[in-house]
Amino acid sequence: MVSIDLQELSQYAKRVEGKTVVLTGRLPALSVGSARVVLISIVGGANGIGRETAILFARYSANIVIGDVNSEAASKVVKEIRELGGNAIYVQCNVLQWENQITLFESAVSHFGSVDVVIPCAGVSESGDTCSGVLAYKDGKPLPPDMSTLEINLFGAVHTVHLGLNYLRSTRTGADQWKALILIGSMASWEAIPLTPMYTSSKFAIRGLMRSLYPLVEHDNIRIACVDPVWADTPILSLTARLVLTGSELLPATRVAQTVLYAATDPDPATSGCSWLLPDNGPIMRLERENIREGTYGVINDRIARFKTCVFWLLFALKIIDPRIAQDCKGFEIGPSADWWQSWEGGGICRVDRSYARLVEIWCPRLICSVYPNSRYS
Repeated sequence: MVSIDLQELSQYAKRVEGKTVVLTGRLPALSVGSARVVLISIVGGANGIGRETAILFARYSANIVIGDVNSEAASKVVKEIRELGGNAIYVQCNVLQWENQITLFESAVSHFGSVDVVIPCAGVSESGDTCSGVLAYKDGKPLPPDMSTLEINLFGAVHTVHLGLNYLRSTRTGADQWKALILIGSMASWEAIPLTPMYTSSKFAIRGLMRSLYPLVEHDNIRIACVDPVWADTPILSLTARLVLTGSELLPATRVAQTVLYAATDPDPATSGCSWLLPDNGPIMRLERENIREGTYGVINDRIARFKTCVFWLLFALKIIDPRIAQDCKGFEIGPSADWWQSWEGGGICRVDRSYARLVEIWCPRLICSVYPNSRYS
């Protein structure tokens, strides 16, 4: 675990200059210069943290696109930004509506030309009495549980990530162009909060999503991280939560924002795929990628490492081989992007007389052998 002082958090901020940043939901304010920003939210994105984020980005010459279900609040933020001399527009958006999210990303590209940083952070606190053992009834039959917290915190984020990765890749102008995907978790991603099963589950899942995506986005030179703050002083806190937390110092939203900035702009590849914890108002803690070595975990990690290596080369091979089967179904075509293959063959497109089934037949046993050396395929 690495401790990071507040003064260090903005040292790479200039990397976002000229970049387009897409944010979904409640994201804290970031201090950046000349960025192009898209801010979207399902709940309160034009209020509280979302409002401060949009205004702060605008103060650093960012172009702001606010997507929110609350048109009145969003319009006020747009007006305030313009009065400050900034540039901002509003797009009606609900992160649970797939078409809304498509419109949001398309607006980002049409207005600013690219998407460089994606930060899905729509979030709400626990709603309903899910898994409490108490059922609600209608016409004598039990009603299904309230899943809105999970839908907003997780499903909305997954939709944003699914679209965001496409736009991060498709708007890349160079293989070494910097891109980033930053997820917003919580200290509940690590320590369960009693009586909040849906909120806790959603935040555990966000951390799992980040860790699962890391090998994939690393291959595409996209930074990824999960920022996990303790309770912040935002409208997401209900009156009941505030009463429970009486006497506790709530985390300033700016602290979370600066951590997101650092996690997105840190040029060190070794820090991608890490979790950034804010358990209190002390130093930010960067937790290295989990790799438990004790006992059985060491054996499991060794197997997983071998499996990942083999999967990487399989994906690499499949990326080179164009999956569009030739009309005669005899095999794959090697796409023009496979420069090394063309050079070896003397140029042009060559045919690999090997069906997809044959490719799987060859590679699957190798994958199995890499994980289970004593299998029957060895």
